[in-house]
Amino acid sequence: MQRLFALDVFRGLTILLMIMVNSPGTYGTFSHAYWDGITFADYVFPFFVVIVGVAIALGFKADLSDAARCQLVQKIVKRSCIMFALGLLVNLLYLKFSDIRVLGVLQRLAIVYLVCSLLVLYCQRRTLWLMAAALLVGYWLLILLVPAPGLVAGQLERGANLINWFDSAFLPGMLWRGSWDPEGILSTIPAIASGLAGVLIGQLIRAHQAGGQQSLPLLVSQLFVGGFVACLLGWLWSLQFPLIKQIWSSSFVLVTSGMAAMCLATLIYYTDIAGGRRFTRWPVVFGSNAIVAYVLHVAIEKLLEVPLGDASVLAWYRQLAEAAGFNQFCTVGLWTLVFLGICYLPVWWLYRRQIFIKI
Repeated sequence: MQRLFALDVFRGLTILLMIMVNSPGTYGTFSHAYWDGITFADYVFPFFVVIVGVAIALGFKADLSDAARCQLVQKIVKRSCIMFALGLLVNLLYLKFSDIRVLGVLQRLAIVYLVCSLLVLYCQRRTLWLMAAALLVGYWLLILLVPAPGLVAGQLERGANLINWFDSAFLPGMLWRGSWDPEGILSTIPAIASGLAGVLIGQLIRAHQAGGQQSLPLLVSQLFVGGFVACLLGWLWSLQFPLIKQIWSSSFVLVTSGMAAMCLATLIYYTDIAGGRRFTRWPVVFGSNAIVAYVLHVAIEKLLEVPLGDASVLAWYRQLAEAAGFNQFCTVGLWTLVFLGICYLPVWWLYRRQIFIKI
């Protein structure tokens, strides 16, 4: 079965962009929307969730025996627990043991991976479609119809809505926004739908891989048209249920999943049909150890903020940039490139030695 080079590029490009938007000092479209609306940075995490779903669909064999399925479930649970524990470790790099943050990026990925993997093992494709739709519509109706204490049903103000209230009432530990968390409990429900979108994309890819190179143009067309339709439906839905990453609104899921499908279609055309390889080296290297790259970038970011004498490396850089007369764009842009380069070195070292750390 032909392996698509575009999948490696897409996964690595997502990690690369995640490191970019997490780089200190980002602003404008490279920083997340304050509340409603969507910026370039807001697409990155959903793309990561989608590619996890794609990997699930392509990684599981069909027609497993009951014994093989039972063994696979054990591996899925183990992998999910390891990823969740890594998320806790990453949070400790940001915080203190006394302020442990229970949920976060890797924890959400772990939950999505666990649920989507089990659904793929035990459900047919049609059921997965229905499940994704039910999660999105059910989440919308939950917000629309159920009031939180002291709030009216359907209220969507930042920090004053059912999703944020649920975190403040039931999520233990430190919350990223003080009284609520953008990777909170209820907002993980539609994130599972993002993962299922990736699963459905992966199943479509799997169906076309048997047809070889001749089947790829049709795959690209289907992904692009399907992605465009999902984006259109999401934008229309946003008129009633706004695009809000920090509660992972249903319209946000459709728009970001649709955009992921169109971007993947473009990469398949460029790399697997046209044979393009320019600008793919860095994404492939980052994608070869995606989780390692994510954990390392957080550790490196914290190291660069550790005081060395009077100031940290980051503080020294900002002082030098200000003294040189750099504007904000140049200051942030140059630091982002340097930060990417520093994060690239350890994963490049692993790649050169063919060391691929899998969870």
